[in-house]
Formats: sequence, C-alpha cells, structure tokens
Amino acid sequence: MAKKSPNKKYNKKSKQKTNPSATSRHRKVSKTKGAPVKEPRSRKEFSSLLIFRQIEESNPELWCKIFYGASAFVLVATIILALGSGINGDDYFQNDYSDGVLSFYETMGQDTSFFSNPRGPIKIYGGLFEITAAVANNAAGNEVNDHAYHDLRHVLNAIFGFLAMFFTGLMAKRIAGWRAGVLALVFIFLSPRFLGHSLMNPKDIPFAAGYIMAIYFMLPFIKQLPKPNWKVLLGLIGGIAIAFGVRAGGVLLIAYLGLFAGLAFLLKYGIKGIANHTDAFLKTAGFGLGAILGGFWLGMAFWPYGILAPIEHTKEAIGGFSQFAYGIRMLFNSEMIMGTDAPMHYLPTWMVNTVPLFVLLGILLFAGFAKTIFRKHTPFFLFIAIFTFLFPVLYVIGRSSTLYDGWRHLIFAYPPMVVLAAVAWNQLLKQFQKQKSIFYAVAGVLAITVLESASFIVRNPQFPYVYFNPIAGGIQGAFGEYETDYWGVSVKQGLDWLETEGVIGENMTDTVKIVSNFSDALAKYARKRYQGKVKTGYVRFRQRYDQEWDYALMASRFVPSSYLKSGNWPPDSKTVHQVKANGVPLLAILKSDDDLAYRGVQAAKKRDWNTAINLLTQEVAAAPDNEIAYSTLTQAYLQTQQMEKAAEAANKALAIEEENLQAMNLLALYYLRTNQIAPAQEVLNRSLEFESRNSVAYYYLAIIDQNNNNLSSALERALKSIEVNNKFREGYQLVAQIYEALGDQQNAQRYQQAFQTLSGG
Repeated sequence: MAKKSPNKKYNKKSKQKTNPSATSRHRKVSKTKGAPVKEPRSRKEFSSLLIFRQIEESNPELWCKIFYGASAFVLVATIILALGSGINGDDYFQNDYSDGVLSFYETMGQDTSFFSNPRGPIKIYGGLFEITAAVANNAAGNEVNDHAYHDLRHVLNAIFGFLAMFFTGLMAKRIAGWRAGVLALVFIFLSPRFLGHSLMNPKDIPFAAGYIMAIYFMLPFIKQLPKPNWKVLLGLIGGIAIAFGVRAGGVLLIAYLGLFAGLAFLLKYGIKGIANHTDAFLKTAGFGLGAILGGFWLGMAFWPYGILAPIEHTKEAIGGFSQFAYGIRMLFNSEMIMGTDAPMHYLPTWMVNTVPLFVLLGILLFAGFAKTIFRKHTPFFLFIAIFTFLFPVLYVIGRSSTLYDGWRHLIFAYPPMVVLAAVAWNQLLKQFQKQKSIFYAVAGVLAITVLESASFIVRNPQFPYVYFNPIAGGIQGAFGEYETDYWGVSVKQGLDWLETEGVIGENMTDTVKIVSNFSDALAKYARKRYQGKVKTGYVRFRQRYDQEWDYALMASRFVPSSYLKSGNWPPDSKTVHQVKANGVPLLAILKSDDDLAYRGVQAAKKRDWNTAINLLTQEVAAAPDNEIAYSTLTQAYLQTQQMEKAAEAANKALAIEEENLQAMNLLALYYLRTNQIAPAQEVLNRSLEFESRNSVAYYYLAIIDQNNNNLSSALERALKSIEVNNKFREGYQLVAQIYEALGDQQNAQRYQQAFQTLSGG
C-alpha cells in the first residue's frame, strides 16, 4: 500500500484529502502583522477526457488465434462465393470505364475519350478498382466477353470485401478485445447483404473497405498523438487513399480525421493547450495534415479525371454525384415510386428489413447497456464508431437525397454499425458469464439469429444480397413489397440452366435467340462462349413481343406489386424454369413455342387489325395468361369497332395484371366511345394512382373537361400530359386547340408548331 503524504490528512466527513495549511477558500493568514493575504486560487491541471481504458478480457491468446483462423476462412469462402456470382446490372459501364482508365495511363493521360459516357458521368468515380482489374485481366489475356474476365473482377471484389470485414473485426477488437473482434468478423461475414455485395459490387464495397480501414487506424492514431507510430500513419494514409481512389466521397474521411484529431487534442489539453502545449499542438496538426495529404494525393493517383485538375474536379465530383439521381423506378412498400421521390423513411425501412437480427438486436443492446459499455471501454473510440455509422445515414435522410436499390449506396456505414453490435453482445456475454443460465440463454438467442442469416447464405450462395430478415417476413414477405434481384445477378443462373438442359452448349450448331431485361450480362456470358450461336437482345418484360425470340430471361425488376402478388407472374403458360431464392422467383425463363404473340403484336403495329385479331385470338387460347395479347386485342377490336369484344379483352388483361396501363387506357377509350363518362374517369384516375406519369390518362381527362367546356382544367391536364411525356404529339395538339378556344393565338401557334415538328412536318 502506498504511503500517505505526510502533509495530508483524511477528512472522514468529506471523504477527501485536505491540506491543513490552507482553508477551503485557499486563503493564508500571515502570522505576522497586517490583514490576511489572499494567495492566487489554485488551478487544477486539465485532465484528458479521452479515458483510454485497458481492455479486460479472458483468454486473449486463444481468441486472437480464433480471429486469424476465422479471417483465413472468410477470405477463402468469400472468393469461392464470388466465383459463383453473376454480373451486376451496373457492370455494363464499369467494364467500359475499366478499359478507359487503363488506356488513360498507357497513353500518359492523352486518351480521355472515356470521360464522356452517355450512360452517366462515370468520370467522377475514382479508378482504383478499375485499373487494378484492368491490369490483372490484361496480364491474364482476358477479354470482356470471357467468363474469366468477370470471375477475376469478382475475386478482386471479394478481396476488398474481405478487407472491409477484417478491419471491422480489428476495430471491434481494439475497442473491446479479441472476442468482440471475432464476433464482429462473424457478424459482417454472415450479413447476407454485405456479403452479397462483396461478391460483385466494385463501387460500394471497395469504398467501404477504405472507409473502415481508415477509421480503424484513426483509433491508435488518436491514442498515440502527438506522435503516432509510422505503421499507424501508413495504415491511415492507405485507408483514405483506397476510399478516395474509388469515390471522391473519400474526403469525408479527411473531415473525420480533422474533427477527431482536433477533439482529441482539446480533450487532452484543453483550449489553452494550443498556447501552453505548442509542441504537442504542432505535432498533432502536422501528423494529421500529413495523413490527409498523403491519403488524398495517393488516392488521386488512381483517378484520371481528378489528376487533370485535382481540387476543381474533386469539388465537381462531390457535387456531381447528383447527376446519377435520375428517375429510376423502384418497388417500395408495394408501390412503384421514382428514386427522386423516395420518402424519408425509405432508408430506415430498408435497413430494418434487411439488416440481420443479431445486428439490430446488438444496436438495441448497445443503447440499453450504454452506461456500462462507456464505463468499461474507451469512450472516444465508441464515439468514433457511433459517429461514423450514424452521420452518413442521418445526413442522407436529412438531405432527402435520391435513393434506390435499397441502402447499397450507404453500405460503407454498415461496418461501424456491426462494431457497435459486436461490442454490445460481447459486453452482455461478459456481464452474465458467471450466471450460467442467463449466459446460455443469451448465447442461444445469438446463435439462433446468426443461424437464420447463415442458412440464407447457404441456400442462396450466388445471390445472398437479396436477403430480407424475419421482420420483413423473409424474402417471401418482401416479394411484391420491395425489389429483390434489382441488379439481375440471377441471369447467370438462368443461362447455366439452359446449358444444363442442353438448349445451348459450347459446340452447338443451331442458332438460339435469347433476350432479357438485363441483356448486358446475358451478352457477355453468351456471345463468345457459344461461338456466336446464341444471339442476344434487350427487351422490357411489358414489351417482350417487340422482338422475336426463342427464350427470354426475365428478372422481376420493374414488375408492379399487384402483378407479383397475384400469382400470375411469371406467366405459367410460357415459363419453363424459375431461378428462386428461398422459393421466391427472381428470374423467369420463358419459352416461345410459336411466334403467334410476336406476329400478332407486329401486325397491330402495322395496323393490320384483322391479322392481329386472328393471331392473337389463337395466342390467348393457348396462353390465357398473356396480358400483352389481351391488351393488343383490345386495341384491334376498338379499331374494328367491335366494342364489346374490346371491353371483354381489356378486362381479361386487367384480371391478369391489375396495373396494365395499356389495357386501362384502352378500356377508358372504350367507355369514352360508348359515352360512359363516369366509368372512363374512374378508370383513368385509378391508372394515375398506379402511374402518375400516365400521359394518355391526362390527355383523356383533358378531353372530358374540354367537352364539358371546363377549359381551364382541360388546359391544366393537357399541359400535364406533355410535361410527363415531352414527345406526346397528341398532347401538344390538344394544348394548341384549347389555347385557340381561349383566344390565346400566340400560344396556340407555338404548341401547334411543336405538334408539327414531332409529326415530322
């Protein structure tokens, strides 16, 4: 026991050590003459609020070995799974960018042709992953239509995914010990959404890897200030460089470092420390600035567009990501909405429904045991984990940013979330480790939730990214409510099935035409492998008879909720196979045994109505679930004045697909032509509930108002018809007619000219 200071004594009442030579007011009375002399009030030296706590853990050596053993397994497993994944829907321009980036460096910056891409401003993305993939594929002699080209990209993607998982585990370890690190590693590996993207997402996963790597190294950097270890400094620079080399949003890490290092200095030395500890302040600022500049310029080296004007193009890129916010239609809460109209609850809803239960429960546990967790672990490290998880999420929600494809754009915020969940579960296990019944109950709940997500991965190893948790009712409950395979990854499995069935093969002699609504992946997998004998093409599901084909691989993307939930999708009469996840169809393989539907639709396009009726009548007899055949028959019957048959065909189409806009518009036209105005208005208004951009509905409603001499309402609706479809010729003509009726000859002439221009006059 340490000896007590001889000039101190213990005050039992206050339980404080006091100095008898001074009063509580710190005054000292002179023993000589004169009035009492006040001494300066003593100043307590500023003490750090960082509070770096020692980690209390048992068997750290064992858990360390488990962590590195599990890491090796995760790396191998992720690479193996990546080899079974299909091409994602964005790779159609990522592959072009990869080749362009390589050409840029090979020509010493002369070739910038790839900066202009009709598919979007791809130049504002960093090229770190793409140059790595391009060099590797070039060295291996792979071409873009080789399977090996995409397999190699997926392996590289898996490595970046592993890095993100590995540093997630290390960050949890640094906060709460090796067991927490193991939990975090297992948690993120068994997060189907994160794992699924690690197999094939070359934009969001490499960025997430750089993000969590940089944050991890910020922890020892903060602890070692004002003079951090050079290895820590290099790791921090590397993390920033990876993130910035993938996306200009890596500047977020630069802001983080400035914020955290600045706060750490203030918490350690106080505001006056800037003047009183100048040496420490300058070292902190110097090392922080060195990490920022090192990461920024190293990442910049992998960004062709940034190299040409680093500061200016960085600003442009940060602002330019909004250019990707084009109107993508997506299924959310059983409704088709545009990405630009995503509600504030879009992101939280997706996360609650797709993050595994063990992570969601972990966050709740963290909130419930926050006081204990902050007392047992380094508070500033916990603050960093909380901030780097919540800030991006809250910022995006607060800005009402355009969102689509779930929360993949914010997948980089997920690793810190997993860290918090792992720390919470670890603390709960530690707290009850001596109360065996409670401990086993906690471990049992954790095991059950982990097995739930693990079983989904095992059952669906090619596309675990379509996972929904039990809160959403699993993927079965989410089907028809939310998008599932929004990237068409399952096209690969569809093509593999056709090969297994002997429909196609490497030595095939007959030509087969296969189309898809995700045709880029189809073409890259099929054209070279089958030596040109497989012809491919793009077609939307609702326009699938605009082309002639033998087989169609149709993903459920863009199919409305009511159609999916009705059980009529995919159509039984044409479907020969379905690629499923836990029994839910992701992709339908349709077979055309004859070309009746195709020839009937083409006849209607040529206005050969009698031929169309003949062919399509035969088609619906053989395929009574063909909604396109029925809606096209409706058009043909209307054109041949067979009004009752038109109504019957339209209603049959709507019985198959409630939201079939073509059938609804034609049924409304039938009502108008038979002078049934109220039913027509009802159908048109209902169609606008399904599709607010239905220009034909606005047009017909405007005609109804015009006939009722309600010209102001008619003009408003007619203008709306061309607002949602600026190539709608009839809408311009109607607007011109209404302006003329209102006596506005100038506007009438202007819109009439627009009509003639669109008509080719």
